[in-house]
Formats: sequence, structure tokens, C-alpha cells
Amino acid sequence: MKRWEQFQGVYIHTPFCLQKCLYCDFPSYAGFPEEARQQYVDALCREIEIRSSKRELPVAETATVYFGGGTPTVLSTEQIGKIAACLKKCGWWRNPAEATIEANPGTVDAARLKALRELGFDRISLGVQSLQDIELRALGRIHTAEQALRAVEDAKQAGFRRINADLMSGIPCQTAESFRNTLVSMLQLRLSHLSVYSLIVEEGTPLERLVVSGNVQLPDEEASFTMYEMTTDVLAAAGFKRYEISNYAKPSQESLHNKVYWHYEPYAAFGVGACTYNGRKRRTNTVDVQEYIIGWGMSGSVSQNTGDIVCGTDTSSARMRAEKKAKNGLSNLPAFAGKGTRALWQTEPLDRKTQISEAIIMGLRLTAGVNLQIIQQRFGVDVLERYGKEIQTLLDNKMAECEAGTLRLTPYGMRYGNRAFEVFI
Repeated sequence: MKRWEQFQGVYIHTPFCLQKCLYCDFPSYAGFPEEARQQYVDALCREIEIRSSKRELPVAETATVYFGGGTPTVLSTEQIGKIAACLKKCGWWRNPAEATIEANPGTVDAARLKALRELGFDRISLGVQSLQDIELRALGRIHTAEQALRAVEDAKQAGFRRINADLMSGIPCQTAESFRNTLVSMLQLRLSHLSVYSLIVEEGTPLERLVVSGNVQLPDEEASFTMYEMTTDVLAAAGFKRYEISNYAKPSQESLHNKVYWHYEPYAAFGVGACTYNGRKRRTNTVDVQEYIIGWGMSGSVSQNTGDIVCGTDTSSARMRAEKKAKNGLSNLPAFAGKGTRALWQTEPLDRKTQISEAIIMGLRLTAGVNLQIIQQRFGVDVLERYGKEIQTLLDNKMAECEAGTLRLTPYGMRYGNRAFEVFI
């Protein structure tokens, strides 16, 4: 069986944070009480169980597991353990090539990290972002540089041998010098993986409003470019190989879960806002926490095709009972919750052209590039014949190179990746 005929990754989304970061546009929310978080865990396990009975694809023996967010470590160890146990019982967590959990340095300590390691997580991704306190405050992060450094050391002591740290460049108050200091300090921790992202000011975020109003200034284009160049140079000198646009790793330490996405392989996802790709269509869950809890928390089953709640012979009364039960823990929900819709997910069928285009774009994020022969084998299409003109444009503009049937971006193409991707849309 080919890799693209099985789920190669399993993703679990936690939509809770202690505080929403100013730049974040992910489906994550602050302000939920503990009772609501417990109801969410119960509903999440219900989704896992129901979807297991109508699995769209087999789950690969070594399918990766990834708990992301939001902040998964806002949940208690017991709650995380319940989700992990449910995945194992239902055959989603088998013998994963890696099991990763994201953590905010301000939400973990030595005992907590040891407990996570004992649950079976062998890789942790820490949202460090910066090691300058003024920059962390400008982003709305809840942790300090000291907490970030301590979290790394505690993770090592807990037995995590594979540790990633997320960093950001181009953030408010940042200079090329302060960014270099962060990089150098991170290298002294001897981690195996670093993800370094250039800040994107997303529409509708508090940061966008602050920038537009002039209350916050970002580094200028020249400083941002200097930081971008510095990342690759400094990390390469320390033995980190850039294997994806924003990701760097020591040998054999790449993120196996994220490579599932970049290789455009099927993955299953559970939780609020989670998106599943089964090789033919995408399925995206509601981003409304209250609707998710009420819908998946009900007794009975859920229609696999429409997302409508189906609860036997008394749907309305079952829904009323679930709403009454949920109300106690959800009475203090933020204003976004409770839109009144009953659709728990939306599906998006993907035609062959869209799949080929997405497979190429995702593959080009990798420095190794995309193997056009594999694309042809998988989709039955000669990529050079279909996209010959577009590929030649990239070659002529020195944005890409093609060798032995592999198309890859040049360093220049990586710098302006979105321009390269646009030709395949």
C-alpha cells in the first residue's frame, strides 16, 4: 500500500490559551473555565470514537501524532492522558514514528514535562518566539525569556531528546542585533530542531490594528531581510540544515509529522477547527467551541456525510439535554461562541487539478524539492507536460532548478516562495 493511501499523521487541536497572542489568527481562545475544557476533552474523545467506526482510510502503523493549538498544555495532564488513551484504544495512536506536543514555556514545569514524557510523547515543540523580554511583551506572550530557558532544560531532564523551539523575526521592538542574540542563546542550548518564522501581520488581529494605528512599529524591510539572511547563515554554521522554508534541523531530526503535510500525504485531525485530508477531500471542523461541545457531546451518532447531528428518535430532546448540560460550564463563554449552526464540519472535494497543484506547492516548501515522477505515479499526470510553461518561467527567473526529475526552489526562490507558488494556482 502506498503512503498516500493511508493516514500518515494524526493531529489533535486544543483551542484554549491562557492569553491570546496579539499576532495569532488560529482558532484559539482565552477565557474558558475549567469545566468547559473538560467538556471539550469529552467531546473530542467522542469525535475520535465515532469517526473510528467509519474510518475513511487505514491508519499507518507508524503514523505520527501531534497535539497542537492553541496551547495543549493548558489542559491538565489527566485530560491530555485521556485523549492519548482514546487515540490508542481507537487505533489512531499505534506505533508513531514520533509523538509531539506543543507547549508554551509559561504552562509547564519539570513535573509536568516528566508526566507528558511518560504518556508517550517523545518530541516537544516549545513556543519560545524570542529570548528578549521586551519583544515577548510586544507579542503578548505570557512567558519570559528566563521561563523559556528553564522549560528547555526541564524538558531535557524529563527525557525529551527531540526538542524544537519556535522563533520569530521581524517582530515589534526587534533589531538585527537582538535577533542574533536570541539565535546565539538558543544554539547554546544544543537543541535538535528550530523553526524560525518571519512575522506575518494577519488581517483582523490586534497586532494589525496596532500597526495600522501607528501605535506599534515593525522593523523596516532592510532589517527584516538582514534577519532572514542571518537565520540561515548562523544556523548553518552551527550544523543545522535548512530542510524547509522555515525549518532547520540537525541530521535525522526533521519534524516527521510536518513532513506528512509537505509530502501531501493523508492526515486525520480532530478538534475545533481541525482539518483532515484523506487524499480526495478536506474536512474542516467548526471553529465554534460551544457548537463543537454540544454537537459531539450528545449521545447517539453523527452523520458522516453532512455533519448534521443525528441522535436516534429524539434528536431535539437530546440536543436540549446536551445544551442544558453544557450551559453550566459554558455560561461565561466569550461572545464568539454559540452561532446557532448545527454543522459540525464542512467538506471540500478536491479535483485532480487542485490536488496536483497543492502537491507541487507543498513539496516546493522543502529544500529537497518535489519529485515529479512520484507526482506522475500518484496522479497519472506528466507534470512537465501540464506545467511546462510555468516551470520554465521559474527556471528563467532563477527561482527554481530541475535536476533528475526533481523540481526545487533556489535560495532566491525560497526567499520569495509565494511568487513561485502562485504560478501553480
